[in-house]
Amino acid sequence: MIKNIIFDFGNVLIDLDIEKTTTELSKFVPQRVPEHLRKHLDETLFNVYEVGGMSEQEFVDALRYHAINPATQQEIIDAWNAMLIGIPAHRFDFLKSLSDYRIFLLSNTNATHLAWVDVHLQREHNMKMADFDAYFEKAYYSHLIQLRKPGTEIYEFVLKDAGLSASETLFIDDNAENIAGAKAAGLQTIHLGVQEEVAEALKKYLG
Repeated sequence: MIKNIIFDFGNVLIDLDIEKTTTELSKFVPQRVPEHLRKHLDETLFNVYEVGGMSEQEFVDALRYHAINPATQQEIIDAWNAMLIGIPAHRFDFLKSLSDYRIFLLSNTNATHLAWVDVHLQREHNMKMADFDAYFEKAYYSHLIQLRKPGTEIYEFVLKDAGLSASETLFIDDNAENIAGAKAAGLQTIHLGVQEEVAEALKKYLG
């Protein structure tokens, strides 16, 4: 019996095109960097930013430091946000339809992306970030709780904080590693496929 649903954000509720950020950043940060630097960027920069370990200014300055071409702060921010496409209006109706469940949001994200989302919500949907968060009993953002998927700690944190039973909780994410982490924490899961609509996937799962 599913009583609780935890949603990922990116490519579940908000549409992404991650390749756009790869393309835009490559204008400044080399794609073919030495392995030790790539590992540094992946593990020490991007991941640390997602758990609130550095400010936006520190993050932008780090990327500018590694840039092969001169880049302004705004150019780096715009490149980092290029992956963000937007939230279709029908997803809000979908969330409203889930009144029989306790619903939550769990996202690996950062301050820069959420600032973009706030502007997007105001421009396209006449709402603020707080209005979006109100669709959920609680929204958990990695940079604020200082944990990130796929570590089991983040799922255990949410379960404990919200008072949820893992066996009664469904987690929906598009990333296989995140799904594996959720399963290890005892949650039921839906691995959302590429181009698969979350409402349809949930309907099929629940029968």
